[in-house]
Amino acid sequence: MFISMSIPYNQVRHAGGKTFNYYINKLTEDPENEITMIAKVLPEEEKYTCTINPLIKSIFVRTPQNKLKKLWAYFKSLNSKLNPNYKYGNVLTKEIFSQITMQMKLLANNGYIPDVIILEWTWMLLFIDEVKKIFPKSKYVASEHDVSFLGAERQIDLVTGLKKKRAIKYYNALKRNELASINKCDIVFTHNYKDKQLLLENGISEQKIDTIVPYYLKKNIKREPQKGSILFYGAMNRIENSSAAIWFIKNVMPLLEDMAIHFVILGNNPPEELKKYESDKVTVTGFVDDVTPYFEEAMCLVAPLLMGAGIKVKIIEAMAMGVPVLTNDIGIEGINAKDRKEYLCCETAREYEKCIRNMINNYIELEIVGVGGKKLIESEYDLDKSFEHYADRINDLIKKNRVVDNEMKEVWYA
Repeated sequence: MFISMSIPYNQVRHAGGKTFNYYINKLTEDPENEITMIAKVLPEEEKYTCTINPLIKSIFVRTPQNKLKKLWAYFKSLNSKLNPNYKYGNVLTKEIFSQITMQMKLLANNGYIPDVIILEWTWMLLFIDEVKKIFPKSKYVASEHDVSFLGAERQIDLVTGLKKKRAIKYYNALKRNELASINKCDIVFTHNYKDKQLLLENGISEQKIDTIVPYYLKKNIKREPQKGSILFYGAMNRIENSSAAIWFIKNVMPLLEDMAIHFVILGNNPPEELKKYESDKVTVTGFVDDVTPYFEEAMCLVAPLLMGAGIKVKIIEAMAMGVPVLTNDIGIEGINAKDRKEYLCCETAREYEKCIRNMINNYIELEIVGVGGKKLIESEYDLDKSFEHYADRINDLIKKNRVVDNEMKEVWYA
């Protein structure tokens, strides 16, 4: 059984959703697997519920849309949204957790006992104590799309005053609860090796940790880079993306005023704060049906990320298509790439400026970095092998659970 904060559908736009969609659907290809899923549905995702794989028994939870019920749910969930010490983090409301609990109890009352329960994303992982009360005989797997307390730690340096004090409290509580929840699982899958190392440094047993490759778009494109065409790519409704794009516009673009530069910001749901920067040198596309032409024409992709945690799939995708990537330590974390060979490391605005000028004047360097990045992804990010390993680990847990269950039955009947 999966418990997830997102539904799996082919049109999903965020990287974590794409990874979840890939792995859960691959599991359905084995006729021995019977998969049940409890998942939160956002209002904008409602139209996709009918497209979910029918081999997945899907149970949905939702925020009430009736005005009175929505208002009551809001007041009932105030503590879960405002209290920095709230056990389950501040992402999902008490209302959602109550609905999930109700659905699990209905399943249990009907005799359903899952061999393995997979908790997708940290926010469902934090809920493990309640899940274990209902399904104490199951084995537990955490799918840590990123280690969330690392992202919370990075937020501390971006705020001041009372916000900083709250951010510190939130980070401390999240770190404590996230690590405790992982320790209650049988396996935790990180989505990159750097997160695995972070968990090891924080006392999680190496035998408990495994790593999978996140899903990424693999396309053989015809590269026809346009000199001066700079691409930024990502879900623009996420603050880590929109703030990075704005930082580049404010800090790097003025240093390149003398050059024919065109900055293209590609991604759905851009905020109004970002759209106001549109000009003859800055294009904000919003959602597009096909990203291929943008990657074909981009001289390079930039990712000056200021916050966030975990592996950045947009960078893997750009490298996989042979697009040279300029990013910082936050952007490249979890990807075993070498500076000047497989990507270009830039931390300051001046470093971005220097690299972009060099690329415009030195096409050979541009090609070397692009080809190097593509070869790295091809050699180290094999999705098929990753899934095989993922499925093997889960099947091992199922076998162990059934062996223990049979042994207990033998003792009982004896």
